[in-house]
Amino acid sequence: MFTGIIKNIGVVKDINDNSLIIKTDDLHFLNIDSGTSVSVDGVCLTVRDIEDNNLEFQISNESKDRSIINGYKNNVNVNLELPTTVDDFLSGHIVQGHVDEISEVLNINKDKKDLWTFEFNSNNSKYLVDKGSVTINGVSLTVINPNKHSFKVAVIDETYKRTNLQFLEANSQVNIEYDIISKYVERLIIDN
Repeated sequence: MFTGIIKNIGVVKDINDNSLIIKTDDLHFLNIDSGTSVSVDGVCLTVRDIEDNNLEFQISNESKDRSIINGYKNNVNVNLELPTTVDDFLSGHIVQGHVDEISEVLNINKDKKDLWTFEFNSNNSKYLVDKGSVTINGVSLTVINPNKHSFKVAVIDETYKRTNLQFLEANSQVNIEYDIISKYVERLIIDN
């Protein structure tokens, strides 16, 4: 389980059919054991090996098909987060690392107070509520004014500078994970 509070931006060094190598200089990531889960742009992946400053992950077809991993190229910046522990602050929201869909950035605006507004398209607007939670590339964010086809999030300057959201532009592809609570509620309603 993750919280959507990004700890580091890593860099894709290599990707092939079943392996993803990400470079990081953050000792928190370099001192973990093989088998540890790491959120990479919101996708829960398992560390296979750590060598020098590189984390190697095995990637499944399911992960590639449901996320933006399939479009990764060398030197792409990715958001990294370690799993939460019982001593961590739950500053974001409960994030599983199970991407629901790939979305596209429709628009980005910056206002005078270093607040960025991102607009995304959505095929699953039923999971979005105003002031609810959503995860974009692993970042826990608050939904603003969702409608049937799109939604917005406001990104404060601190989050912008600490994540790969700073590299997005119109038409960029992102991973979206909807709040698990809304999916559980839907399931309860359907089953009753």
